[in-house]
Parts: sequence; structure tokens; C-alpha cells
Amino acid sequence: MNEPLILVVEDDPVQRKLIRENLEARGFPVIEAGSRKEALEAVLRNPVDVAVVDYRLADEETGVDVIRDMLAANPLVTPIMVTAYGNIERAVEAVRAGAYDYVVKPLDFEKFLLILDRAVERQKLKKEISFLQDRLDERFSARNFVFASPPMEEVARLILKAARSEATVLVSGETGTGKDIVARAIHQSSPRKKGPYVALNIPSLPATLIEAELFGAEKGAFTGAHERKIGKFEAAAGGTVFLDEIGDLVPEAQVKLLRFLQDREFYRLGSSQPLKADVRVIAATNQDLDALMKEGKFRADLFYRLNVIPIAVPPLRKRREDIPLLVDFFIKKYGEREGKKIQGITREALNALVAHAFPGNVRELENLIERAVVFVERDIIGISDVPLVLRETAEADTGPAGDSLLDKVRRLETQEIRQALRESGGVKSRAAKALGITERMLAYKMKTYGLTA
Repeated sequence: MNEPLILVVEDDPVQRKLIRENLEARGFPVIEAGSRKEALEAVLRNPVDVAVVDYRLADEETGVDVIRDMLAANPLVTPIMVTAYGNIERAVEAVRAGAYDYVVKPLDFEKFLLILDRAVERQKLKKEISFLQDRLDERFSARNFVFASPPMEEVARLILKAARSEATVLVSGETGTGKDIVARAIHQSSPRKKGPYVALNIPSLPATLIEAELFGAEKGAFTGAHERKIGKFEAAAGGTVFLDEIGDLVPEAQVKLLRFLQDREFYRLGSSQPLKADVRVIAATNQDLDALMKEGKFRADLFYRLNVIPIAVPPLRKRREDIPLLVDFFIKKYGEREGKKIQGITREALNALVAHAFPGNVRELENLIERAVVFVERDIIGISDVPLVLRETAEADTGPAGDSLLDKVRRLETQEIRQALRESGGVKSRAAKALGITERMLAYKMKTYGLTA
């Protein structure tokens, strides 16, 4: 397997040589650039995987400009920013421009290599996600793959794995996290993408009609059945059925769904003729199915049939790094719809959003930005344009004055890691699961923030 190609962008030849030699000593192929122009030429001519970019270059050029150039030329490049100690605002600027992470001078090469390894993994995933997005329509892919956080990287990885399989999938997560979007992504990137995608929101229907909706009904099967009804499984033949909020499925329908998953056979209501349907089943829930099973409200055998590929979509508060990207996306989306040229959002307003718990998750954030765009009368969204409750939360935040966005994210992340470790009794595997990140990522963050179990 070929090692990833690293581009080092640094105008100081001594520093550039030092970084190159350290990388080459560890087996990485390296190319160099001493200016913005050389960096762009290198990206255009070479299959660069990761770029290590110094913030300050000659002739008042900055690494942020370089990052924007290279991502415009090749969006699959994964940049890492190098900045002088204390210039965290520059790091935030770089992250907003598309940098994966940053390191400070003087370089701690052990820490730098950890970040580089993660960047390489991220770059591999970006290639896979690019392949996935090529299979999705423009609106769908843009809406759903706006993220920079490790928890959502894991969700994207699982989507890709699920798309290559015919196994049933169980998507779990709080309301507003985008479970339906995950389901559609799996369908749209699978061999079934040309077949129907049929969704059923179980709580939206009376319990007496669920079976007819799922399996269909013959004429006269129940009061009001004046003609034969085709169910979701028949309608989705060759495609995918998405069963939203599966935890609300009544016991009688649970039995029939289990039988279908086991035998791929079902009966319309009022008929004794068995029917088959070639469909892929994806279910979603915002409930704790383990608790429902213990209460006897959800069948354990059905759970195991559904939970072949589990995908847990993290709440927005567990992936605060995604908030700036989502905010930028929604500002652009609704700015275009309203015919407004909004330049962005102030740091104060963005800090208030990052500090908010978002019980309604991405759906709530989208609603907040939509309202702000509709009512703002300037070309930038400020703190007065976000709801009062968010402003009060931001004012109550005890962080140091002048905190950068990145400082705020780190402080909140540190608090959540400490809480997860306390609640897990110091067991890192359980804490990582509660946080929606890998154990390796938890260990890295604990080292970065100086935390112990």
C-alpha cells in the first residue's frame, strides 16, 4: 500500500527541511513549496494527500490563502495549519477555511505525528465520502455531509459499509439529528438506488392502520377498505423501506414484521395468499429499545433482526465542531432563498450557538439560522439576531473574556469528557461510547487536554 504524499508549505528553508526530514524518516514521501504559488502548482501537479501549511509566508501571504487555493483545486487534500504559539485566532481562521487541525510552534513531533496520522485517516475517508456524494443528488449530499467531527466521520464510514450490504440497519439518535438522512444516504449509495425509497413514519398513523400500511389490504378487509391497498413493502419492491420511529410499532405488527424479516414473506390483510418482496429494511428510533424490551414493549427477536448494522447518530452537543460549518451552510442556503448577501456571523453570535445545548439538534440550529436570515437587516448576523435564551446562556458562560471559538469548544469538550469519565467510573471504553467517539480518539483528547481517568 502506497504511503500518503505530504506537501510541506513553509517559506523558511531551514524549517521546511526539518519537517521534511522528520517525515521522510518515518517513511512518508514529501514534496515542498516555499510560497502560495508553488503550493498551488504542487497540488495541481501531484496527488497530494495531506498538506502541512505554515500560517505566515513571505510577501504578506498567509497559509489560509494557501488552504483556500488548494481546496479549490483539489477538495480531497487534507490541510494541517502550523501557527506560532498564542495565535489561536489564526488557527480558528484556518479551520474555518478548511484545515483539518493545527499545530503550534515549536513543533512537538510526537504530537504532530498523531495529528498527521488522524489527517491521513481523514483524507482516506474524504475519498470514500466523495465517492458516496457522487452517488447522491446535489441537494441531498450538500445537506447531509457538512461535518468536521470524528463522531460524524464514524457515521459516514458506517453509511458506506451499510451501502455495500443487504443487511437490515437500525439508526438511533435523538429527534432532529438526521436519522432519515442517514437512511436515504444508504439507499442512494447502494445498488438499490434506482429502486423506490419508501418511508413510513409509524407514530403518524393510528395503530389500527399500521398493518395495512405496511403489508397492504384486500378490498373489504376492514371498514373503509373499498378497494385493494398496496402496502409499503410491495410499493418498495427492488428498493428500500424506511421505518421511522420503530419503537412505536404495535405488538401485532411487530410479529408480522419479524416474520417478514425472517422469511421475506407477508400477507395482505384479508388474504391467505403469501407474497414476497425484494426490499431492504432500514429502521430508526429515538427511543431506548433496550428499555422497551425490558418493559415487554418491544420484541427482543425483532430487535436482533433489525440491529444487524447499528448506526448511532450523535446529538449536536456531542459534535460542536460541526456547528460553524453548519451555520455557514444554512446562512448560504437561506440567504440565497431570501435574496440576501449575508457575509457570515459575528464571533459573539457564533460563540452563543456553540455554547447552546441544542435539544432539537441540527433541526433546531437550522430553524434558528433560517429565522435570523429572514429578519436580519445587515449583511452579518450578530448576537442580537439569535434568541434571548442563547444570549443569556452565552453571558452565563464562565469562560475567560475574549475566548475564541476554538477555546470555547475545547472548554465545553473538556467538561463533557470529564462528565463521561465520571459516569463511566473511569472506564475509557464506556466513556468513549457515551461520547460517540472511538477509544483512540478519547485517549488523544485526554492527552491533549491533560485529563486523567
